[in-house]
Amino acid sequence: MIIAENYESGYQIIYPQNPTPSLEFAVRELKKYLFRITGAYLPEFQDNRHVEAREIVIGYTNRGGYTDDDIAALGEEGFIISCDGERIIIAGSGVRGALYGVYTFLEEYCGCRFYTNDFEKVPETKKLDITPFETNRQIPAFFYRNAYWYSVTDPYISAKLKINGCHGRKRFPAEIGGDVNYQGGFEHTIGWLSGQCPYGERAWVQPCLSDEKVYETVIGNVRKTLAAHPEARLISITQNDGDTGACKCDKCRAVNEAEGSDMGTMLKFVNRIAEELEGEYPNVLFDTFAYRFTRKPPKTIRPRKNVVIRLCSIECCFRHPIDECSETPGHSDVTRSFAEDLIDWSKVAPNLTVWNYTTDFTNFPVLFFDLPTLRRNVRYFVENKATGLFEQGNYASPNGEFGELKGYILSRLLWDPYMSSEKYKELIIEFIRDFYGAGYQHIIDYLSMVNDASFDSHFGIYFDNAADYVWCRDAKSKFEGQMLFLKRGSEMFDAAEKEADSPTALANVRRSRIQLIDYKDFMLRYEREQCGDEAEKAAFTEKIVENNKLRFEYMRRYGVTHNHEFHDIKSLSDPDYTQHCLLWKRPEEQ
Repeated sequence: MIIAENYESGYQIIYPQNPTPSLEFAVRELKKYLFRITGAYLPEFQDNRHVEAREIVIGYTNRGGYTDDDIAALGEEGFIISCDGERIIIAGSGVRGALYGVYTFLEEYCGCRFYTNDFEKVPETKKLDITPFETNRQIPAFFYRNAYWYSVTDPYISAKLKINGCHGRKRFPAEIGGDVNYQGGFEHTIGWLSGQCPYGERAWVQPCLSDEKVYETVIGNVRKTLAAHPEARLISITQNDGDTGACKCDKCRAVNEAEGSDMGTMLKFVNRIAEELEGEYPNVLFDTFAYRFTRKPPKTIRPRKNVVIRLCSIECCFRHPIDECSETPGHSDVTRSFAEDLIDWSKVAPNLTVWNYTTDFTNFPVLFFDLPTLRRNVRYFVENKATGLFEQGNYASPNGEFGELKGYILSRLLWDPYMSSEKYKELIIEFIRDFYGAGYQHIIDYLSMVNDASFDSHFGIYFDNAADYVWCRDAKSKFEGQMLFLKRGSEMFDAAEKEADSPTALANVRRSRIQLIDYKDFMLRYEREQCGDEAEKAAFTEKIVENNKLRFEYMRRYGVTHNHEFHDIKSLSDPDYTQHCLLWKRPEEQ
């Protein structure tokens, strides 16, 4: 099927009468990208126009390509791409399905790649010839999908990557189908719902969930929130942050001891709200955490059909797949594995979602090598009946590690959690090739080295120094292995920089190099500590300053504005280069 040749096309775009904003946008996007690919302009018509053989049909039209059963099965987001002679049909809803189908058509049949907020690959050709293909039917496994990385937070890249959760993003406009949003706050909401603190702030002690006044205050605020947002589908009634445990009054303690979990009072409380409001808001799901002290399911209390359990993996080791590793770095008080809790919740929760973690929140640019686990974990979640997934990463700014790769690959996994290992590797290599340019093989070699240098380490989401976990195992000692890793890594990044074939590729290589600059900082400080001579110590201090000046230059030049969670250093102009960047203070903090 020759879509276009020599800047001309015999095809036209057909879409339904009375289209939704999302369908109209899908038509514009298809026209725009086909023009960028071929230089050909395709006219558009609604489906009351006479039938032509060569059409690209978008949505549910009178051209067929779908059944009533298909419409029901596809829901708001699924789609079918098929051929009917020379006609191409992209059937899907006017919410997000047809738009998602258009982006998939551009990816799978036209060669486009949508990577980050500001980086995509659009091929150019004088002849776009698509071989007839088998019907391509896709339906998401997760009703809620959010790869919470800065590099994919723009609403429009989110639509291209089929992210529908808007937490941490601007609300999605109607032209990309809107979003799946939590009303009244995303997390740790019980504080403001119960009147402990103002909306938008956090309390750190749990309210008494046996207190009838607390219940009336919370349900009143929930009802008020839902009344103000009749479009709401999800509302969060989630415990305050921290690990202080549930209320210890006699009533609360009796329930939780009988249930063998502090989740007893929380789930009982949320179930009651969900039952009382079900008649008023039949389409709303009432969401609550299984987090820290509430992670274990209670013995007898079960979530109602309109309650969502959001299970959080904060204590896990993130270097190894969750179903294979029960280590809990930095959390010595954990007595059950996350996999046990996931399996137990999957048996009793009609709606189960997962909050997973994919970065180091103590030191954002640090080397946090979890690529071997991402595919395995996402698949494990869906195999254990998870229907929503929030993958939290560095949401605050561009990352000094591989944040752009993670944001992209996680988005792809959220749509296709059963992705094969071969496809996963192919997508990673393809991204690295396009993003880092001609020297991309050195980045691949670096990742291979990191894999071998960390295979038996366990790390969580709070640590400063990657050298504690990553070093070349072929060395005689850990220190020698650390120095060898730094030497080899520096050579690889030097080569990648030298071979970068565009300013964009060079910027991407240098931004990712910040992780190695951070590694070097810790090694220089360790070497300085071993010195007995003050002159030698001073020489190492000079090296630390020089290294940190390069770090700060790269952070400024390449948009890395946060060194750790909740710490924006945009206003910093002259840091103390003798200190590690985690100790750099903004002028207002001096």
